[in-house]
Amino acid sequence: MLPENSPAGTDVFSFQMSFSAGESMAAGFPRLLNFNPLTNAFAVSMENTTHAKVFVTGSPDLDFETVPNRFIFEILAVGSFGNGDRKTLTVLLTDVDEPPVFLDEASVLYILEKTPPGQIYEPSVSDPEDKTLMFSLIPVNPAFSVDGSKGTVFTTKEFNYLTDPRSYSLNISVSDGNNTALRPLIINIVKINDDKPIFLNTITSFTLPEELSPGHIVANITAVVPDVSLYVGLIFYTISPNDYLEINGYTGLVTIANRMDRDSDTLRNTPTVAVTITATYRSPGPPLFSSIILTVTVLDINDNPPICTSDKPRREVPETEAKGALIATVTCTDNDVEPEFREYSFTSFSCTGCTQRFALTSHGAIVLNSSLNFEDPSNVNIASEYNLLVVATDKNDTSLKGDAYVFVSVTPVNEFPPIFNSTTYFFSVSELLGRGAVIGSVVATDKDLPPTDIQFSLVSGGGSGGLTNIFHVDPKLGRISLLTNPDYEVTPSHTLVIRVVDGDPFRPLSATAVVTINITEANDEPPLCGPNKTSLVVPVDMRPGSSVQGFMLSCTDRDSPPSSFIYTISGATNVNNHFGFSPSAGTNITRLIFREPFDFSSGLDKLWCYSLTVLISDGNLRASRAPRTGTIIINVRVVDPDLTTTITTTTPRITYIDVTRNTFDADDWYVWFVTVLGALLLVGILAYLLYRCFRYLSTKECNCTCDCYPPKREVLTEVTKINTVFDGEEVDPVTKRVYEYNSKSGARRWKDATVVSSPSETQPESSTLVISQRAGTPAQPPGSAQSESSNATRLGSAQSVDSMQTSLTSGQHQAVQLPMRSRPKVKPGMVPLTAEGMSEV
Repeated sequence: MLPENSPAGTDVFSFQMSFSAGESMAAGFPRLLNFNPLTNAFAVSMENTTHAKVFVTGSPDLDFETVPNRFIFEILAVGSFGNGDRKTLTVLLTDVDEPPVFLDEASVLYILEKTPPGQIYEPSVSDPEDKTLMFSLIPVNPAFSVDGSKGTVFTTKEFNYLTDPRSYSLNISVSDGNNTALRPLIINIVKINDDKPIFLNTITSFTLPEELSPGHIVANITAVVPDVSLYVGLIFYTISPNDYLEINGYTGLVTIANRMDRDSDTLRNTPTVAVTITATYRSPGPPLFSSIILTVTVLDINDNPPICTSDKPRREVPETEAKGALIATVTCTDNDVEPEFREYSFTSFSCTGCTQRFALTSHGAIVLNSSLNFEDPSNVNIASEYNLLVVATDKNDTSLKGDAYVFVSVTPVNEFPPIFNSTTYFFSVSELLGRGAVIGSVVATDKDLPPTDIQFSLVSGGGSGGLTNIFHVDPKLGRISLLTNPDYEVTPSHTLVIRVVDGDPFRPLSATAVVTINITEANDEPPLCGPNKTSLVVPVDMRPGSSVQGFMLSCTDRDSPPSSFIYTISGATNVNNHFGFSPSAGTNITRLIFREPFDFSSGLDKLWCYSLTVLISDGNLRASRAPRTGTIIINVRVVDPDLTTTITTTTPRITYIDVTRNTFDADDWYVWFVTVLGALLLVGILAYLLYRCFRYLSTKECNCTCDCYPPKREVLTEVTKINTVFDGEEVDPVTKRVYEYNSKSGARRWKDATVVSSPSETQPESSTLVISQRAGTPAQPPGSAQSESSNATRLGSAQSVDSMQTSLTSGQHQAVQLPMRSRPKVKPGMVPLTAEGMSEV
């Protein structure tokens, strides 16, 4: 709670703060945060390190009747460690009974003598609490009375200036019941007079120089009333409206009110100012007044300096401007009235760093006095901008000066075109270089100063092999570089026209140069040979030196002659060096020949399929050129033409095994789980197969004493042919090849070798067609590629094979078992029939 109108410094609220060890109040805290309403009437300050107080500021006043009666704040305290706390403070103003207040300022009253009794004064009083007021006069005087409820003061008689007191001093008192306020009241009795005022001044005309300060005294006007000359204070002076003079209404002192400029339009034509001064005597009845005419003449003084201007204050002059050319004309004027005050002369002409490049005539003309050409050797390090200053001085007062600035900017003129240091350029570049390789640069200079940027551009030339341009010219450096590889065989030489243009934006000048670029030949083209990826069949007993199926290799090379080709077969693919080319060098056409015989019986050869990587080199006929090599692939399959076809009398039976392949992300959690589980299953299957193998071998007898294999013999086998009718066609989803099928038996066969959309995926080695064997017949080692190819060839002649073909997907293991009454003797090199072998059939 806070009483209203509490003075500044009054304590409102004190509080104490506690800090942690070593902590103190942060600078600027504690702080008052206004909530409602916003005010500056309160502030907070620290009394010591732990105590603070909220106090009254005194601005604005806390008046219960004019300001809000409730203030809500938050006191925010923040320590030096950044810890803080805030508390809410509510301040309520309490109303205080205040005394009444007089609102008017009147305290002196004048009453004319012989005025009838009546009201002479009614005060304006306000009570902040709007209580009922009571008025009274102190001391009580029978000549005056007061209305106790309104405070209106009345006279109770007519006053006589000669017999009654001429002045009364009273106090009007007002009370609200608890508080009292007083207002002094002076009542003067004024004598009635009928005489007009009389002026005592005899001089009414004055001469003044112009530019006198406002407040300068011009005259002191005095008027008196004849019969009451001692009361001159009752005379009030007025002056007719004007722009220059004013009068004190009580003293009659005439002073200058505003600047009197003789050179202004008003006083230049009419330099005399005439005003009417009136003296009014405040007497009862109509006012009594008298008037006189006061005349003031304003004289001219030499107070204006020459004012100079240029007809071209900013002038752009070309560097080729001739000597003596008029740059600008400076003219000056003087605003003084008198002719002798308007005379001037040019007294100074300056220009920083001009070195007499400009001259000023006596008539104010600025002319060019020397060359401005930037290319002139005498103008080296001279600025292209000049500030010219012309000064004119008043002839009657040398302290009065005027000046004019002329800013001259010299503009360059494009006089000379750029010049190449040579009109023709010759460069050489190898066709082995590619994009970004720098060939050379063209150089050009421009004699014009100041220097400007020159731009290089390619006008013509540079096209090759269907490309518009294979060269790039750097527009700033003139550097020529490649955009792509040049081709000697297409265009051995290029002629470029390069233009250089100076930096003039309006009238650019240019020059051209011819650049000849010779492309040096390089061995950059590899041999191109064909056919590629050809599949050939070679009998196991082929005679060395024979041509392999008449295969011929034809090669071309754009940058090498036919005699430069060298043919080799990668040793990793040509195991035991069975194949070669004839001739092996010196021609672009060669044949594939069989060089070394096969030896499968001794185990020297084990491969039945070869993928030969043929390397064709252009021979590096020139020492400065590196050889280039082309590559093709030739697939060769070895077959045994004497292998006997197996004959069976049992009705063929086909077993289909469908395997679904899942696609998974290697980062999934179950990948390792499935992998480990699969490995365990695989180990279990292998263990079971080994167990069955040992059980089977334990029941067989072997009486061989010299060789583990029985002697070779021919077995005559009867084959039952089944003509299968294929009544449908379908596309294999993996290989995209078309196959035919029997809707009843499910037999399938490839229709042709056409691929529908894309080549088939490589068949994994695990996808194998297995032929069961009778007891006593030796089995070939599993996985033998030679046996796969041989069996596929034998079985391909029988029509029953068509019913055993099956579609194999990548990652699936499918097997077909064929019951047989008798099994053929397996010759060296025979392998189980694979799906790949069936595809070849």
